Amino acid sequence: MNELGLVARWTLVLVTTLVLQAGLASQISIDGVVPDLVLTIAVCAGLTGGPQRGAIIGFWAGLLIDLARPGPVGVSALAMCLVAFLAGTVQVVVVQSGRLISMVLVTAASALGVLVFAVGGEVFGASTLTHPHLFSIVAIVALISGLLSRFGLRMAGWAEGPEHRSVAE
Repeated sequence: MNELGLVARWTLVLVTTLVLQAGLASQISIDGVVPDLVLTIAVCAGLTGGPQRGAIIGFWAGLLIDLARPGPVGVSALAMCLVAFLAGTVQVVVVQSGRLISMVLVTAASALGVLVFAVGGEVFGASTLTHPHLFSIVAIVALISGLLSRFGLRMAGWAEGPEHRSVAE
């Protein structure tokens, strides 16, 4: 596989996702909660490319979103890196993952990602774990990520290239 092509495709996917997050998703609010497209694509990277690729893409996706919004830089990068790695590890263990299992994995990993972000925020002095709507935020972000998982897995599969496409797509 051409590494330069892989980097170029993933860069295009991450930049496109960041633009969609900032321009479109930030305008959509369900009970005050904005969908997290960047977290979704990070988890899908882990499911499609495996744990190592998930960790790399999760880190860069989190760093990009950290730079785009206020708050401590690195919390999203850490959370997405860990969650995408975990999703990739689970994908390796679950050999035959179909569409439904992939959707469930994206949903669960996204919920975990929000919780890891909340823990990281708490470490840096934000009151994220004691936020009164934390569980509704977790539920809404996870459900939207699960619903968008088909699209995210397709984008991640395209970025990985035809020889590494996941059965999860």
